Amino acid sequence: MQYLHLEQTYQQQYQFHENADGATMRYMDRSFQLLGKFVPPAGLLCLVSMFCATVFSVFFAALYVFKEVVSACRNVMNACQAVIRSADAIERARLILRSWAELFFILFVFYVCDRTNTFPERTKSYSRDFFIAIFVTLAAYGCYQTLRQSKTSAPLNREQTEEWKGWMQVLFLLYHYFKASEIYNAIRIFIAAYVWMTGFGNFSYYHVRKDFSVGRFSQMMWRLNFFVLFVCIALRNDYVLYYICPMHTLFTLFVYFSLLVFKEHNTSTNMIVAKMVILIVLVYVIWEVPGVFTVLFKPFEWLLSYTDPKKPDVNPMHEWFFRSGLDRYVWIYGMVCAFVHPKYEAFVRWVDEKPTKEKTVIQGLILTVNTIAAYWWYTTYYVLPKLEYNVVHPYTSWIPITIFIIFRNFSLTMRSYFIHIFCECGKITLETYISQFHIWLSSSVPNGQPGMLLGLLPEEYPVLNFMLCTAIYVGISQRIFMLTNDLKVACVPNANNRLLSLHAYFGVAWFIGMGIAGSALLMAI
Repeated sequence: MQYLHLEQTYQQQYQFHENADGATMRYMDRSFQLLGKFVPPAGLLCLVSMFCATVFSVFFAALYVFKEVVSACRNVMNACQAVIRSADAIERARLILRSWAELFFILFVFYVCDRTNTFPERTKSYSRDFFIAIFVTLAAYGCYQTLRQSKTSAPLNREQTEEWKGWMQVLFLLYHYFKASEIYNAIRIFIAAYVWMTGFGNFSYYHVRKDFSVGRFSQMMWRLNFFVLFVCIALRNDYVLYYICPMHTLFTLFVYFSLLVFKEHNTSTNMIVAKMVILIVLVYVIWEVPGVFTVLFKPFEWLLSYTDPKKPDVNPMHEWFFRSGLDRYVWIYGMVCAFVHPKYEAFVRWVDEKPTKEKTVIQGLILTVNTIAAYWWYTTYYVLPKLEYNVVHPYTSWIPITIFIIFRNFSLTMRSYFIHIFCECGKITLETYISQFHIWLSSSVPNGQPGMLLGLLPEEYPVLNFMLCTAIYVGISQRIFMLTNDLKVACVPNANNRLLSLHAYFGVAWFIGMGIAGSALLMAI
């Protein structure tokens, strides 16, 4: 009996000192056996459920805490991004305010130069030799130092048209500075070429891209009229004094709305031809049927009237009728050229692909016919006196424009290069046109034609004065171009019509408020 007792004790000790996993399992088995004796199966299931529920609760609580931590981190990141965006917004606002301040400073400079006696005036004098020398020198420098290859060899590419505008603008400005009356007819052709580009460029854009959005249209109107509006207000000049702006605005409106109507049919040749015929008839009725022009523009007389202080008895609407009527058809011809441009491009490429001998013959024939046409036009129309030429100009200005286009694009080499300095001048034609009245030339009175020159140096140094004034004038014009574009992006959003409407309402309210304040100030003075 004692032996059996010792053996049982030994076995219990042996079982107790088994490896930990086995002992634990045996202990748990005995625990569950004991638990099963005292707890019924349903109660056991309840305890297991409670245990599982506790585990899941702890898990989901931890998941919730983790989610809140992630959300808090995201909020911190958003707050940091908001601070960064706020800093960017503050910087953009600072740049916009600086642009406005710079614009008003330029207007102040205009006023000081043209409305005060701070700087003396100089008399214009014309020297054909000096006039030609300036242009030839600039052209020679451009050819030797700034000749660049175009991005494309297509006829009438962007660089080519900018170059075209640039050298015409140089001659146009020199014509005003030196009062070179003998090239009046050439200047009329240059202005017709600008108007031609209005029809050509706008038709190309709307016909190809089909973008008739309000934002794009508003940006175009901003580009044409933003700066001139503030100049008119600051210097109390009529809008038509700077007739290029209202004229291009009017013809841009014609192109835009002619293509907007039934725009889904603009791919049809018959529809385009019909629209152009309607435009020709419309222009004929407005400008050539007596009385129609007066009736049509009567509601806009407050905007388009102009009275020259030296000719106070002339009908205030005469200037607008004369200026707009000179080039009333050529913008339609620009639309025609834009429409047939793909066919013209295909033709010149077809010539380029011909064998050398055939290509030389074709190009020689083109140059011969074009030269004969140029000589006929020159001897028939260009040599006419000023008043006689003005009569035929609306019907013949398309001839020299076509002749130039053919000469400029008759070979691949001619189409592949451009003079960069003239291209840069072409980008700021609008700004140089407006600015010349006030910081290069001088008129001294509201609505006065710029009959004098701005003098920054003594009268004994006319050439140095010309160089100094030109450098300042071109630099300011370049800056005005940049300011106009910067403020266009800020004030005329292209893709947000609601924001554009808010800006328009604010602009109208601002102008009304400034008008009331200005009127009150004038009455007080």
